[in-house]
Amino acid sequence: MYTDFGYMEEGKLGKPYDLKLMARLGKFLKPYWGLMTLSLLFVLIMAGLDLLIPYLTKEAIDRYIVVAAREVVLREDGSPEEHRFWSQYGQKLIPKKEKGKFLLPPDVMQSMDRKEMALFQKFGFLTENRYYLFVPQKPEEESILKKYPSFFEGSDSHWFISLHRMKELKREDLLVLRGKDVAGVFHIALLVVLILVINFGLNFSQVYAMELAGQKMMHDLRMKAFSHLQELPVSFFDKNPVGRLVTRLTNDIQNVHEMFTSVLINLLKDILLLIGIIILLLQLNRDLALVSFSVLPLIFVTTLFFSRRAREAFREIRLKIAQMNSFFHENFSGIKVVQLFRREKENSRRFEKVNDGYYLANMKQISIYAFFVPLVDILSSGAIGLLLWYGGGKVIQEMITLGVLVAFLSYIRMFFQPIRDLSEKYNILQSAMASLERIFSLLDEDKKIFKPPSPKKEEMKGNIEFHHVSFSYNGEDKVLKDVSFSVREGETVAIVGATGAGKTSLLHLLERFYEVEEGAILIDGMDIREWDITQLRSQIGLVMQETFLFAGDIEENIRLENRKIDGEKVKEVAQVANAEKFIQRLPHGYRTNVGEGGETLSAGEKQLLAFARALSINPKVLILDEATSHVDPEKERLIQEGLARLLKGRTAIVIAHRLSTIQHADKIVVLHKGRVREIGTHAELMVQKGIYFRLYQLQFGIKEDRGQRLEG
Repeated sequence: MYTDFGYMEEGKLGKPYDLKLMARLGKFLKPYWGLMTLSLLFVLIMAGLDLLIPYLTKEAIDRYIVVAAREVVLREDGSPEEHRFWSQYGQKLIPKKEKGKFLLPPDVMQSMDRKEMALFQKFGFLTENRYYLFVPQKPEEESILKKYPSFFEGSDSHWFISLHRMKELKREDLLVLRGKDVAGVFHIALLVVLILVINFGLNFSQVYAMELAGQKMMHDLRMKAFSHLQELPVSFFDKNPVGRLVTRLTNDIQNVHEMFTSVLINLLKDILLLIGIIILLLQLNRDLALVSFSVLPLIFVTTLFFSRRAREAFREIRLKIAQMNSFFHENFSGIKVVQLFRREKENSRRFEKVNDGYYLANMKQISIYAFFVPLVDILSSGAIGLLLWYGGGKVIQEMITLGVLVAFLSYIRMFFQPIRDLSEKYNILQSAMASLERIFSLLDEDKKIFKPPSPKKEEMKGNIEFHHVSFSYNGEDKVLKDVSFSVREGETVAIVGATGAGKTSLLHLLERFYEVEEGAILIDGMDIREWDITQLRSQIGLVMQETFLFAGDIEENIRLENRKIDGEKVKEVAQVANAEKFIQRLPHGYRTNVGEGGETLSAGEKQLLAFARALSINPKVLILDEATSHVDPEKERLIQEGLARLLKGRTAIVIAHRLSTIQHADKIVVLHKGRVREIGTHAELMVQKGIYFRLYQLQFGIKEDRGQRLEG
């Protein structure tokens, strides 16, 4: 058991963004650029529509809700200011009955420069009197003029009523009077609804297009990683737990998918919105915009602080999750040992420590978020408060319109929303970058299996020679040292020795699970590395000590999806391997589901299926790695009966602890501490009274020369 549970790498995080990794990911996205471009186009349109709604609200307020003409008083004293006013706006003024008094229409008021308006107001040209202008076109509108003759003044082209007198009108009359304004507001409301409907359709299309591209990309990336994993040497799997590799193909790729679909496009939309909001605010009123932006330095400092602290907290959480997952895997994989040795309380105590660490790491992250999110809300509220104070004053002074202030408030709320979401997006982005780094690190893993330019693909005869072979798993401690022996075509050679002598390592080299470090293995006189690896493995059958069966039925486990092997061939090899008898006793025969790992079968039955599987490819060389070590005497008898048929006409290498099973081998090779110590037949080795003789004595209880011991 390990304190870090073998998953320290899970605590490593890459940069919050990495352009090199994104460029590599782009190769997987290249086939789907069309979908991505379409999605991007939808995002651009949606961002524009989102920005349009507050502006339409402003127009509704300024054009149709708060509309009033200002009274203008000109003294006709010939002053330069009066002359200037008359030259600019004289043609647009509407005369009143009183001499020197006019009305300035609302549309002219809105287009007037606010500083200039303040100047004209200072000189007394603009009074505080306000009027509502209208041109009667319908009978009901004309009837209002007749109903309230003292309220209105004007001519056929323009009629107007003071705002304080409008309050005295009946509600239904007021609605008739302002019918065009009500219609204008209604039309803008319809336009807003239309924008929302279009936005809904665009959002659906954008999400669908992006998810489609993301799912296809994820599928391709997972297939690439899976195919690459299958071609890696066994040494890679010795160093990497299966759980970690499963995480690469599932969680890590899912993290990338989440970044791709939930962050990248939304992040782009947020950036476009922020830029658009800044431009619009500056366009509407520069002074008010600068007041709104006064909180941005505080937001920048807050975000920088958050990103650093959140990164540390996120790293710690990933480490704790990895430790917890590894603890689960270790504990439940060995649950029999845990229960047998009554380790439940001790393991619960150790798990409580791991669980507490995960809890504290999460609380640290929650504390950071609990500080960041409310602080952003406070800054947002502060910006809105500043707007209300400064902008409200400007509205009162008529430096800006009410619609502009309302639009500013809406845009500021929109401005702060992406910042509020920053914490979630930051986590997703950081997690995805770490996942991308690990995925590409896996894809960059060197296959390390030498592939000759012109590999040999001929049919194998079965002559094998180990020529001064040395090998180590870690590059330092050699498990095989200068091993040399040969196996002729059709021979059965047994390899015996104590545990750790290097027997299985020899077979791993022969199957090219690992590469020879020193020396060479020759098959039919040619170096094993010159053979096509697929051709090599298709002609070498292997029956291992631990038989692995896939979830599925018996026939599928013998055929292993090899279409060249039909049902008749399956039954034939099962009969030769003496497996047919127990298969026929099963409720569904060859269609019986064996469960995950063959859990419904005994060790002996699984071993018989392994023999049938090896025989199904009709190998020239058959390797048996302690194939009968876990079977009962009855199943061993069946296996031994089938072995004679299995080995007929084939080169065979047999590893066995039970010396009784290999006494009839053509040759026995004795390994001790990685070296070949003895070679000969059973009879020859017994005469030598060496290591093999001692092993035989130990197994069969012969009490001869008890003082002697195995040679070192």
